[in-house]
Amino acid sequence: MQTKASVLQRTALIRHLPKAELHVHLEGTLEPEMIFLLAGRNRIPLKWKTPDELRNACRFRDLSGFLEIYFKGCEVMTTEEDFHDVTKAYLERAAVENVRHAEVFLGPQSFLARGVRLQEILEGILSAVDEMKDRISCYYLPSVLRTGTEAEAVELVKRLAPWYDRIAGFGMGGAEKGNPPSRFAGYYSACRERGFHTTVHAGEEGPASYVKEALEILHTDRIDHGNAADGDACLLKKLAETQVPLTLCPVSNLRLNVVKEMKRHPLKKFLDAGLCVTVNSDDPAYFQAYLNENWRICADTFHLNRGELLQLAKNSFKASFLPETEKRRRIAEVESFGKEEKDGSSLS
Repeated sequence: MQTKASVLQRTALIRHLPKAELHVHLEGTLEPEMIFLLAGRNRIPLKWKTPDELRNACRFRDLSGFLEIYFKGCEVMTTEEDFHDVTKAYLERAAVENVRHAEVFLGPQSFLARGVRLQEILEGILSAVDEMKDRISCYYLPSVLRTGTEAEAVELVKRLAPWYDRIAGFGMGGAEKGNPPSRFAGYYSACRERGFHTTVHAGEEGPASYVKEALEILHTDRIDHGNAADGDACLLKKLAETQVPLTLCPVSNLRLNVVKEMKRHPLKKFLDAGLCVTVNSDDPAYFQAYLNENWRICADTFHLNRGELLQLAKNSFKASFLPETEKRRRIAEVESFGKEEKDGSSLS
C-alpha cells in the first residue's frame, strides 16, 4: 500500500539516485523561453506571441503533430553559439537531477538543409560537452531522418569524419509509419564498419516487426522506444535473452498518445520480464517532464519499489556506450548508493 510518506521517500530516492539518460534530443530541450531568446538573437519570426502561448500549443495528438512544432523550433538554432547554449542548458539541468552520464541526439540534416554549417553544429555541441565535463559526462550521437534517403544518411556519416573521435554512435529518428528500419540496412552497416555503436527508434508508432528488423537486420546495439514489442511474446523472449536495451520514454509516449494512460505503458511488464529497459525524457521541454519527473511518474504509477528503481539506474549505465570498465564503476556507484540509503519498508 502506498502512503504519503512512502511516496515522498521514493521521490527523494529518485532525486539523489545516480543515473544516466540515453534517449534525449537536444532539439527537444528547447524551452519556450530559449526559443524566443534565440529567435530574437537571430531575427527569426515566430508564429507564437509569447513563450506561454507556445507552451500551450504543446498539446499533441500524435507524433506528426509534435514533429510539426518540433522542427519549427529547430529553425531558431543557426550559429555555433546557439548549439552551445542549448547543449549547456540541458547538461546543467541534467547534472542537477544527478544524471552522471548523458547520451544526446541531434539530427544535423534538418539544419544543413537550411544552410547551417556542419562545423557550427558540431563545435557548438562539443564545446558545451567539454565545458561541462567536470559535472556530467556526455556522448554525442548524430541521428539521421528516416524520412530521407539511405544515400543521404550515409553521406552524412562520411561528412562527419573530422569528428569521429568525438562521436560515440549513430541513430535514426523521425516518423516511423511507412519507413521501416530495413530501408536503412546499408547506413547501419556503414556505421558499424567505422566502429560506431548504433541505435534506432523503432516500435514507438511502428509495429513489432520494426523492432524485430532492428534486431535481425540492422543489428543495433540498442533500440529507442520499442513499445510495440509488447504484442509479440517471441520478440520479448529474444529481447530478454539478448539483453539488447530499450530506451523507454514513458511521458513522451503518454503525451503523443502512444499509450492512452500511463498504467498501460509496458515499462513494468518489460522490467518484470527481465528486459534491459531504461527511463528517459525524449523531448522534455515539449512534454514538460525532464528525467526525474519521468522516473517519478513511473514510480507512482507502477508502485516501483526500491530494488526496481536501483535496477533501472543500473540498467541506464549498462545500456550506455561507456567503456566496460566505466560501466562497472558506475553500476558499483549505484549499488553503493543503495547500501547507504536507508531502507524504508514501503520501498523494500
